[in-house]
Amino acid sequence: MQNNALTTLPPAHLSEPDHGLNPISMPEWVAVWSPFAELLATHPLREDGTNSWQSAVHGPIAGVRYATGSQLIRKRRHQLRSDSTVLAIQCVRSGVVAMEFETRKFVQRAGSLAIMDLARPFKGSHQNAVGEMIFVPRELLGFSVLDEIDPVLLSVESLQGRLLASELRLFFELSEAPGEIGFQTGTLLHLTNSILSQNRHAASDRAVWWRARNKLIRDYIEDNLGDLSLLPAQICNSFNLSRATLYRMFEADGGVRRYIQDRRLYNAVWDLAEGGIHRGRLTEVAEKWGFSSNANFNRAVKLAFGMPPGALFRPPAFLAPARLANRRDEFPVFDWFARHEQNSWPTD
Repeated sequence: MQNNALTTLPPAHLSEPDHGLNPISMPEWVAVWSPFAELLATHPLREDGTNSWQSAVHGPIAGVRYATGSQLIRKRRHQLRSDSTVLAIQCVRSGVVAMEFETRKFVQRAGSLAIMDLARPFKGSHQNAVGEMIFVPRELLGFSVLDEIDPVLLSVESLQGRLLASELRLFFELSEAPGEIGFQTGTLLHLTNSILSQNRHAASDRAVWWRARNKLIRDYIEDNLGDLSLLPAQICNSFNLSRATLYRMFEADGGVRRYIQDRRLYNAVWDLAEGGIHRGRLTEVAEKWGFSSNANFNRAVKLAFGMPPGALFRPPAFLAPARLANRRDEFPVFDWFARHEQNSWPTD
């Protein structure tokens, strides 16, 4: 069985000169993301050791435009704090972003958006990813920290996705300079709330059935990733579904076959990240996660991350986050996170 990995997409949709992205060193990069996640391994976008970055704050909402090389990020249960009770809206312009929450695992490619609950544990990876991420305090959307919000995946081709992507662009293009009209948060909040409400409350018995069956199939796939015979035909037979129905369930994931390939690849990569690499380890991980050979696994990782498994895990250079405290103009989103738990954010 051949396991084709994700192909890295060229960063043509969001060029740095067009959007004013600034170079950021890897130690600064690690420190900036530290309020809500830890980086296990990072490889910069450029040979000089930098990624690209632009951050902004409009009232109660913060955002980041970024271009990064390959990296793994993680948030564990012991890292959960009140200052990270935010939702993130992410739009991927090019490259690949893989996210793994307890309730849903998915891969974002160019032209996709996701609404994610950063108050929950997660794992993620970026491969030459260019995109935008907006951070919204959950209380502005009427949610408490006890409300569990499942990730929502959208295409920019859909009506809601197109409107949401437009709001993200406006966030970075509208200035709060005196005499200019700044970004108004009301439309973004209303649109986000509407999308979340539709996904939290099924509109019909058919929708309830669809979601329940979708979850069962995804759980089945997760439990059988190491089985080389796991194929769409087997899933159709096990759940009495037509191929057309199965494809529609996984259309946002690029089809069920690609979803299986993605889950195998990212489970294997995280297995290596958390268990280390030693003699025989690559073969062990490849067999465990359903790759037909060690060579296929190496090829899959290299296609997705641009390097073989043995070179993937480089400890991130670390800069103490406190060092950014006196550089608020350079890193406004970091300062926003530092102030988040002390503020009650007003709406427009």
